[in-house]
Amino acid sequence: MTPPAAIPAVRDGTFLWREHANVTTIEPATLPGNPPLRCCFTTRHAGTSGRPLNLSFDLGARPEVFAQRQQVLRTLGIEQSTLFSVRQVHGNDVCIVDADAVQQGLAGVHADALVTTLPSVPLGVLVADCLPIVLYSLEPCVLAVVHAGRMGTYHRIVQTVIQVLQARFAVSPQQLYAVMGPSIGGGCYHLDARAVDPFRQHFEAWKQFFTPQGKGVWTMSLTRANDLQLRDAGVPAAHIHATEVCTVCHNAHFHSHRAEDGEAGRGMGIAVLLPES
Repeated sequence: MTPPAAIPAVRDGTFLWREHANVTTIEPATLPGNPPLRCCFTTRHAGTSGRPLNLSFDLGARPEVFAQRQQVLRTLGIEQSTLFSVRQVHGNDVCIVDADAVQQGLAGVHADALVTTLPSVPLGVLVADCLPIVLYSLEPCVLAVVHAGRMGTYHRIVQTVIQVLQARFAVSPQQLYAVMGPSIGGGCYHLDARAVDPFRQHFEAWKQFFTPQGKGVWTMSLTRANDLQLRDAGVPAAHIHATEVCTVCHNAHFHSHRAEDGEAGRGMGIAVLLPES
């Protein structure tokens, strides 16, 4: 498949379109700080196989989805490992994936972010318009993967993760880097007053990520809203990188709940700390 030239981040080389036999991903060309980790955002394509790629157990046969998840891990160079994910509920709960969690598994865990300090423990969040965010620090070496939809953004999930990183791992916001993947764009996410009013009441800067589109209708930029939350928490602007890829505009390449009338599969934002060489 020819890389989509319409995606600016791919065209200018800041993000790479990687097509393998069974997985197609978009990922940063370089990660700021040269951290010992890999991260990617999957597309709807199972590579050159021509098959669709869906990574949600709720939307596909478990053996097939499990096999596709393992294909993604192999693409990242991670063999004989389990992809750790949780039941996402559009809130702000954070799951710490420590040695006990690895041993026991995450069945029944409800959260919208995962954090680990363990190498070779891949973390993933499911998306189909919501914003996947990878957060990491270099020293100490800590990784977080965040699912930030409208309600997660309202509940300040990314700032909650930063608070957890500070409290549990002594990571200051100034040490953090953020990579934001594809999501529904600021021109396509139309919302009515019922959805917008809670933000107007609780976010002083709400006008910076909502744009009026006529009487009672606004559009929302999840990327801009979470960028502001990262900066407000103290993450340096130079440490924040976004694909700026709209999953609706580029629905041919990414799953989109809105563009597909709720019938979309799910992609993932995935990251893993690499073992020391």
